[in-house]
Amino acid sequence: MSSVDTRSPSGTGISSPRLASRLAWPAVVVVAACALFAAFFVQSSRATYVTSDGSSIAIQAWEMLHGNLLLHGWAVADVSFYTIDLPEFMLIEAIRGFGPFVVHAGAALTYTLLVLLAGWLAKGRATGAEGITRALIGAGIMLAPELGGPSGVLLLAPDHVATGVPLLITWIVIDRGSRHRVTPVVVGLLLAWTAVGDLLADVIGALPLAAVCWLRLIQARVARRPLRDSWYELSLLAAAVCAVAVAWGVTHLIAAEGGWTGAPLHTSLAGPGTLGHNAALTGHGILQLYGAGFGVQPGVLAGVFAAAHLIGLGLAAWGLCLALRRYLSADLVVQVLVAAIAVNLAAYLFSHEAQDITNTREIAAVLPFGAALAGRMLGKHLLQPRRAVAAAVVLAGYAGMLAFDAVQPPVQAASGDLASWLVAHDLTRGLAGYWQAASVTLYSANRVQVRPIADDPAGLTGETWWEGKKSWYAAGNQADFVISIGSAARWRDQTLIRQMASLAGRPSAIYQVGDYTVAVWRENLMTKLH
Repeated sequence: MSSVDTRSPSGTGISSPRLASRLAWPAVVVVAACALFAAFFVQSSRATYVTSDGSSIAIQAWEMLHGNLLLHGWAVADVSFYTIDLPEFMLIEAIRGFGPFVVHAGAALTYTLLVLLAGWLAKGRATGAEGITRALIGAGIMLAPELGGPSGVLLLAPDHVATGVPLLITWIVIDRGSRHRVTPVVVGLLLAWTAVGDLLADVIGALPLAAVCWLRLIQARVARRPLRDSWYELSLLAAAVCAVAVAWGVTHLIAAEGGWTGAPLHTSLAGPGTLGHNAALTGHGILQLYGAGFGVQPGVLAGVFAAAHLIGLGLAAWGLCLALRRYLSADLVVQVLVAAIAVNLAAYLFSHEAQDITNTREIAAVLPFGAALAGRMLGKHLLQPRRAVAAAVVLAGYAGMLAFDAVQPPVQAASGDLASWLVAHDLTRGLAGYWQAASVTLYSANRVQVRPIADDPAGLTGETWWEGKKSWYAAGNQADFVISIGSAARWRDQTLIRQMASLAGRPSAIYQVGDYTVAVWRENLMTKLH
């Protein structure tokens, strides 16, 4: 009997069905990534409007794209996002240009990467049905953004959410490159790169890794294993410590070369009297991150959606409990994920960072870390037929909820309406408070340039200490209007306009534009700043 040669024409010995099988999963991932990006982009642009935080990052990225790579002359916030959100925004601006699209696309791209990376880390080294189940658990839990406040945290960059992307990549490198000599070097570089853009990476990245490696070294010592058998843990510990030092050095070197400088980071321990408030805020924040925040949006359907997302939070809690029970015998990645979640929550709970629900951004990493941990710990548990069917129904429901949220009416972007009005009235150079300046500039696609000012005891000054640039206020630059929030009829009650009137006289014209007052003068207001 003659045999059939199933080898490919190239002689590689790979059959067509086998090649198709190898290509199938990458194709599925690409299609899923495109669908997720589209859904998150629509939800971001409909459920949120761009504030001056995101707008400032877009302006900085635009400058970097046009040659100012070190952001010379810039004073950024206490978190620079220099190596995290800024490169992403530069890429989008290179393709699409400057405008609010950049922030929405950046948020969607970031969250799509988080979903895919959480699924990849959840899968780990498992194969077959278990590997698929673990990946779907990790990615499925991440389909969590609700309309309203939670979308403002998860789908409105930059707010520490993107920091989870390089950290998940770091944990994947540890997982896939276990005990390879190059792995600690790559891990150290990734941690340093992330920490340059966000010091939170030291707290939820370098610190948990170092602590876990130290614990494993103690275990090896107790078991009387030779020190050379623990070279990998020693190397990762050294990589974590060195990453902190390298990030500090790079940040100061950039400043020494005239590049951006960051505002001081002010944080302190919470007093005993605030712990109850912090605990409640932490619990509320976790519910919102996992899409289970009740009362965020009115209506019965919103409550049903929140209740459904309690399942995802429950799976994450179940996975965390299992990991804690088996912690000392768990693999390195599981131990790091547990430590990172614990450190992040503790740092938030016992500090003054827990001020209101918007500060939930400080614990945003708890969502992807918890989702990945759930996938790693619960894959086998959900392989049972009945549980698998239930999990599939829940996953389909989450996807349906995401699609439903994406087609809701968009929120009104007041800064966008104001920007359009200014362009129509040929008012292109002005001043405003921080929360109006950069956002109006972005929504106008740079056709209107509004610079932030602030009131201090000496009078009005350019805001050059927080997301600002000194050259904006240099001699020769122009500004002939001031934007403030409030009624035009009561412009004297608005600090910025009243202060400018005391320096430049009564405005020549005053307009009401939505919730804003626009006061116009016939002289250069830049000369009135000190």
